[in-house]
Amino acid sequence: MRKLLTLLLILIVTGFISACSTTESINDKIRATADNLPGVYKINVAQGNALTQEVIDQLRPGMDKRQVKFLLGTPLISDPFHNGRWDYFYDMKIAGKQKKRERLTVFFEEEKLVSLKGNFKPSNEFKPMTINTEVVDVPKREVKEKGLFERALHAIGIEYDEKF
Repeated sequence: MRKLLTLLLILIVTGFISACSTTESINDKIRATADNLPGVYKINVAQGNALTQEVIDQLRPGMDKRQVKFLLGTPLISDPFHNGRWDYFYDMKIAGKQKKRERLTVFFEEEKLVSLKGNFKPSNEFKPMTINTEVVDVPKREVKEKGLFERALHAIGIEYDEKF
């Protein structure tokens, strides 16, 4: 009886070990089969900043960072070591399958927009605006007075810099 239980235990452990070492091709086949089952719901996933050609066409050389951020949104990657570069990504998966992947890198020199790189190209090629083009004018930000709390933090060496 004891030998039978030991043999059964060895078979179970061997089965678990072999099940854990399945290859990726088997996993891909299982996923493909599960994707095709009726009634299985896969959600649509959009990640990053939704970038469109219309928004890219509104960018002009010489825009400051605040204006670019107003049009494109907060950059996904703003590297402190490359202060003149912002990276925007957009990834759309519909029902678990890759549908759309966009990338845009915006370059600044002296806090002004100079060039773009990525999947989008400005259709106006950074030429001056035409009559039918709409431009969003972002008003200047009013500088508010520091309150008691901010002055106290500044006195002890902690300061919140709200540039953007």
